[in-house]
Amino acid sequence: MKKSTVLRVLIAPGMDESDIRYATGFAATDPFVLVLESSRRHLLVSSLEAARARNSCPTACLHTPADLFPDSPNRPRSIADQILALLRQLRRTEIEVGPWFPLAIARAIEANDVRVSLSTTPAFPTRTIKSPREIALITRSQRAAVAAMRAAISAIRGAEIAPNGTLKSNRRTLTADSVRNLIEQTLLSRGCTAQGTIVAIGPQGARPHDEGSGPLRAHVPIVLDIFPRDKRTGYWGDITRTVARGPADPDLRRLYRTVLAAQKLALSMVRPGVESRAVQRAVEDFFSRAGYETRLAPPGRESGFIHSVGHGIGLEVHESPGLRNQPGRLSAGNVLTVEPGLYLPGLGGVRIEDTVVVTSQGCKILATFPKILEV
Repeated sequence: MKKSTVLRVLIAPGMDESDIRYATGFAATDPFVLVLESSRRHLLVSSLEAARARNSCPTACLHTPADLFPDSPNRPRSIADQILALLRQLRRTEIEVGPWFPLAIARAIEANDVRVSLSTTPAFPTRTIKSPREIALITRSQRAAVAAMRAAISAIRGAEIAPNGTLKSNRRTLTADSVRNLIEQTLLSRGCTAQGTIVAIGPQGARPHDEGSGPLRAHVPIVLDIFPRDKRTGYWGDITRTVARGPADPDLRRLYRTVLAAQKLALSMVRPGVESRAVQRAVEDFFSRAGYETRLAPPGRESGFIHSVGHGIGLEVHESPGLRNQPGRLSAGNVLTVEPGLYLPGLGGVRIEDTVVVTSQGCKILATFPKILEV
């Protein structure tokens, strides 16, 4: 946390949730508050959550409504009331909040003669540098993602090709939903949840965030993007592969080879000190020289390389640092994805993604899995 005499207030659930979990290890469904006071951390939680909060963060100063309002412990109290009560105890009249702090709560606090200032500085800049423990937790989620990818591709490889080109498994049509269910069952068996899993067939894959639907078919690209979150720790994994059942046409093979080479280029550049935009621009130039120009319009018909090379990952599936057209240099301990892709409306998309940790000499893929187009 940055040095400051002003209290920093964070609220969960919401956009502060990952910062609070990073600082305390605590997560809950009902709203609660973290107040940062120099080296002390104050947790404002309900009485029902007090024991769990104490177990998660024994060094925090724990406050419940009963403690903050001893004269009326059973009266319902708002989050703003609880924050104000703590501020009175600490004899403070000023706080700072982040960009996502609820406006209604800020206004209620200000109405009680407390100054609320906005800080655009991260509460915990060190979150971008993962500890060995965090790297191990991300690796665990990534291994679950690999297991799910293996199950999905095995199902696609084992499917029969019907005369009309659809894939059949046990005489039933293999669909995006059935493969997605297999992926999510595999993740669940490894203690992970999944939301937004992508199984996109053919032209659906030309839209990078299209989850995909309908029957799977042979000879066309199937984009499989799996990003599980560990239910216990909250850390994410992320992996993408693109496959085709049976022989692919020459255009798709060339597209795949180009993306695979671009990922190899990007991986070779990831190391401490490199500018993130240098990696982005190198991949953009590589695709352009290969003859794949990027068009960002009209909406729904974008083509080429239409997103960043990668994003940070940890307690959020998308966090800093990224590999994109913005200033910033990588450091050892950063964990991020490397996922170039090409998208052609009508044909589909090809994306290949691995999650890596930046090491002193370069980067290391946290959990490997083969990169093969035709299965």
